[in-house]
Amino acid sequence: MKKYIVFCGYAGLKGTLRLIREYYDDLSRYFNKIYLESILEHIENRGYYGRYLSPISNDRSIKGPVDINSIFAGFSDRISDVKEGGILKSIYTLAKSLGCGFEIEIKKITAIQICIEICEYFGLNIYRLLSEGKLIITEDPISVCKFLDENGVAAQIIGHLSDTPDKIIVDKEAIEYVNRPTDDEIFKVIKDERENTVNN
Repeated sequence: MKKYIVFCGYAGLKGTLRLIREYYDDLSRYFNKIYLESILEHIENRGYYGRYLSPISNDRSIKGPVDINSIFAGFSDRISDVKEGGILKSIYTLAKSLGCGFEIEIKKITAIQICIEICEYFGLNIYRLLSEGKLIITEDPISVCKFLDENGVAAQIIGHLSDTPDKIIVDKEAIEYVNRPTDDEIFKVIKDERENTVNN
């Protein structure tokens, strides 16, 4: 059976948070402070995995951050962390370890609009930026996403593994092959000790 890739979390969210903290004064002159603070509040109230709610909407959840460890405790599907190097590096590394390729749709990778705009401001690729998320390889992605959604976790089917070694990104009609991962995008901006940058 075909094995699908489910992404939990948001592309580049952890890296964006780090950039906001480091360059808040600069960013607040360019971006609305409400939107900058919405990311900080989202992490505090919902964690990196919780479904994102607009700061100007009235449907904010009163729940605290999702308990990601307990939610995934009963999973039998293969789970892999998305961390340094972003989601593209994580998918590439996972597929290589399994001896297969993949095909993903870039537009299906969940991202928060303000994070996209901040990455554009710094000239960074959000899909190669420091993240806090998980990849699930499963044959039943609909049930997995339904379960995660019911538990307040942002989850999206973004593609599938393939029998060929090709690692492909589809963006509308265009096809791009994923190259060997490079350094995390955040190091283009933050010149700090790797451990301090990645773990804070």
